[in-house]
Parts: sequence; structure tokens; C-alpha cells
Amino acid sequence: MPESEPLTVTSAITGLSGTTGITGVIGMTGADKAGMPAEPGPTRREIVLRRAPFTLVVLIGQLSALWPPGPTNMAAFMVSTILLLGVGGLLLWTKGDTPHGWLLRAGIYVVSVSFLMLATGGASSGLGLLLLVPVVGIALYGSPRETGLVVGFVLASILVVSLCSEADPGTLTSRRLLLTAGIAAMLSIGIHALRRQLEFSNARTAQLLRQERDVNAAARQLTLLSDPPAITALGTDLVARMALPGGDEHLRATYLRVDGEMLVMDAELRRTGKRVKDSWRLEEHPWIRDAIRMKQPVEGPLEPDLAGPAVREVLESTGVTHGAWVPVCPDGTPHGVLVLASVAGPVPHECIERAVALGHLLELALANWAAHEKLEQQATTEERRRIARELHDGLAHELAFIASKTRGWTSDGPPTVDVDEISGAADRALDEARRAMTVLSVPETQSLDRAIARIAQDLGPRLGIAVELDLAEDVDMPGEVTENVLRIVREALTNVAIHSGTNMVRVRLERGDGLRLVIEDDGCGFDVETRSRWEGLGLLSMEERAAAVGADFRVDSSPRHGTRVELAFR
Repeated sequence: MPESEPLTVTSAITGLSGTTGITGVIGMTGADKAGMPAEPGPTRREIVLRRAPFTLVVLIGQLSALWPPGPTNMAAFMVSTILLLGVGGLLLWTKGDTPHGWLLRAGIYVVSVSFLMLATGGASSGLGLLLLVPVVGIALYGSPRETGLVVGFVLASILVVSLCSEADPGTLTSRRLLLTAGIAAMLSIGIHALRRQLEFSNARTAQLLRQERDVNAAARQLTLLSDPPAITALGTDLVARMALPGGDEHLRATYLRVDGEMLVMDAELRRTGKRVKDSWRLEEHPWIRDAIRMKQPVEGPLEPDLAGPAVREVLESTGVTHGAWVPVCPDGTPHGVLVLASVAGPVPHECIERAVALGHLLELALANWAAHEKLEQQATTEERRRIARELHDGLAHELAFIASKTRGWTSDGPPTVDVDEISGAADRALDEARRAMTVLSVPETQSLDRAIARIAQDLGPRLGIAVELDLAEDVDMPGEVTENVLRIVREALTNVAIHSGTNMVRVRLERGDGLRLVIEDDGCGFDVETRSRWEGLGLLSMEERAAAVGADFRVDSSPRHGTRVELAFR
């Protein structure tokens, strides 16, 4: 790591070395907010529906002043009506809500109601209830400060109307003001409290939706990742963005990999893009050790006396007080730990729950990667075994024959060896090499009965045995199946020539409930119960080839009663 950007072991333990750490400040930064689309404003329909109840109450109140006996002061009623029309004009003329726009309209409306009350007998007219309309409206759509100002307008209006319309306002006015102030305060406080709850709920819902979107996107990304470092790097980013609440400056998160008795950090600094690698002993951090041992999340206060020197130093220097540690154990094997750390009280329980969910997601991704690696290793091993079978059952036979014929040669030459026989074996070895290459590529469909007949005609004289054939005709099989069956026939005929002590063998290919191949002789046989069926690569090779083509393989034999090899296709 470059000297210009040091990172101590202790800072890696909690991920609290500053905003340049691998996770940075948890939550949505200003850049994140700037990248989000602006929240759409209300539609015209929503605006109409929002204002309709207030408009209806205001119109009813204004028209009720005309009911018998009607207004006692027509001039005051006309002023009230003109002011009300002015409020309506402001609503139609202004586009959107300008700063303090609601406050201006509410003030004009309060003055309008004041003149309406004076026009109908003063404060005792009963129309003072209309003054609660702007209080409710501002509480719903304005700020607490604006609500307080409107309540002040209302109380001032009631006081002015009472003084102007009553000869001796006195106690009645004081009671009216106190009651109105209490009702207005109750409505304002209740509505603002409800607004805060709704705004918090909406923000929480939006946060959960963003987290769900991020988790779905992360799950899609995890399916494309091909190695554990990439998976855990994404896990580090996920826990930083989703496991902790946005805007909390006191929480950090990271991922630490377990390597035996060591904890390892291998991450990328988000600001600089440089790699950070560090490690320390697991015994330094007893809380992580407990989480790994129990394979369960652990949370609680960080007590410096229980930690090792490195952890104790960082706790004292950074003020970290609490933490939560979520083990990631794909298939039950500890791989790492998601670490949440706090400098201002316990880690919230909901953060731990989200970290646990993310831990399960990482476990699934890591387990899928391990399964993929295992399948690749199995495929490689099987391909190697297949190549070994091809070489053993074909090319190795011919080379062994050539070796046996030339083993007695001297410098004077091979006086008793048939050169044509050696040459033929070499040609067959070359043919077997080509056949093996064909089998290992994409073999074509072949006629199984004709292929067996060719093998018997070629191999029988060379091995010194007579092969009696009874073959069903026109048995077409895929090339790979045919090649495996031919290898079994070749191996069985070779075993008859070497081990049976007879020079006669029968090969039958018959149809019935299924296709069946039988190779039998009347030689010396052997005890199947006492002799290991895996003795020699030949028997193992035949059984593996039968399984590869979906056939059942069976060997029946007993001393002095010959041997029967059967291949039955399911």
C-alpha cells in the first residue's frame, strides 16, 4: 500500500478511520440526491381536490350571511365579499406556492371573515368558526411558524371584532379568545404531528423501495460474479448502502474475510480507487471470534479491556462504543463477517436485520460459486478419465502387442518375427489414435451391429480366438455410445484371450424389452464373490463406459464354468 495513504490494522477493524474509508459516510450523500430525479409536483386534479373542501366551506359561510334576517351592515358584507374574491383570484393567478403564499392568502381571508362577522352582528354571529379554515389549511400545507402566525391573526381578528361590535366585551371576549386559541392550538399541533408521521412513513417507504431495488440489482450482479473477492467487494458496498439508515454520520460498515485464525481486509477505497490490504489475528477481536464460533449475529458494547492491543487502541482513539457482527457462512463454513460499528450508542436493530439479510445473500452467492467450481473440477476429472479409457482400451493394446513381439529382438535382427504382423499392429495403433481423437470430438451416428462385426473380424484372428456372432441388424446408435460399446467388446475379447484358456467366444446383440449385448465363453472362469470387481483397470473401465451410456453392466462367472459379460440398456 502506498505510504501516502496509510491504513492501520486498528482502523480496518471497525472501518471508522474517516470518510476516506472503504464505506465512507453511510446514507445518501448530496451527490446521490443530486442524481435522483426530482419529485413530481401535484397534478391539476390533485390541486382541485385539495382545495375543494376549503372552498365549499368558505362559500357556504359567505352565503349563510344572506339568510334571514340578512346582513345588518351591507357595506361590511360587500367588503368581505370583495376580499374573498381577491383570495380566489390569488389562487387562480399564482402558479404553485410561492414563499409565504399560503400565509398571504390566509391573512386576507381572516380580514374577509372579520368584515363578514361585523356585517352579521359581530363576534356573537356564529361565523367565527370560519376562522378555523385557514388554521387547518396552513397546518396541513404550511410550516409550524406559518401556522402560529395564522393563529395570531385569528385571535387578533376576534379581539378587533369583539371590541367593534360589543358595548362591553370584557369577560366574554377573554373567554372567546382563550377557547379559540385552545381549539386552534389543538388542531395545529395534531395536524402537524400527523404530518410528521406521514412524512416519516413516506420517507421510510421510499427508503425500503430503494433498498429493494438495490437488492434486486445486487442479486442480478451476484449471478454474474466469478470469484469470492468480487462477491465480497459487492457485499461491502451493499452493507454500506442498505444495511444502515441514511444520513447517520455515526455508523460504519465493512466486510472482513476469515482466513484460518486471521481476519483479512481486502477492499478498495471508494474515493481514491486504491486497494487496501491488511490482516490481524482473530483473537484480537473477541466479538468477531464469538460470532464465527456460534455462527450467529453478535451485538453489544465494545469493552476495551476485553479486546487485544490493536482493537483497544482504535476504540480509545475513535470513540467507538458499540458494534454488531454478522457471520457469513456459506454451506456452514465461515467465510467472513459483516461488521457494523457505532460511535453514538447501540447499532439499531433494524440495521442488524438488514445486515443479516444481506449476509444470507452473500452466503448464497458464495455457495453458488463453490458449486460451480466443484462442477468444473468434476468435469475436468471426468474428461481426464475418459481420455485415459480411450488410450487404455485402444492405443495401449496395440502398443503392448508390438512390445511383446519385439521384446526378444537382438542386434542381429528379429529372425522369428513377422514384420508384416508388426507393421499391421503399428497401423492399427495409428488407427486407434485417430479413433480416440474422433471420439473425443463429436462422433457421428454409427451402426452398432456392423461396428461389432468389424471389431470381431479384426481382433479375433490377431488374438487367436474364434468369435461367434449373433447380432440384431440395423441397430443405429449415437457415435459416442457406439464407441463406448466397442471399447467394452474389445476389452472383453482381450480378457477371453488372456485369462479364459479357451479359444471360443460368443457375442450376441439382441432386442427385447431393451437392447442387450452378451459376451460369453466356456473357459476357466473365476469366483466373482472372492475376486475384487475392481481388479485391473479393464473391468473398471468397462463398468464406467457402461454407466456413461446409460447401461447396466454385469459379470457372471464361476470356476470351470466360463464367464458371461452382459450390457443391458435401460
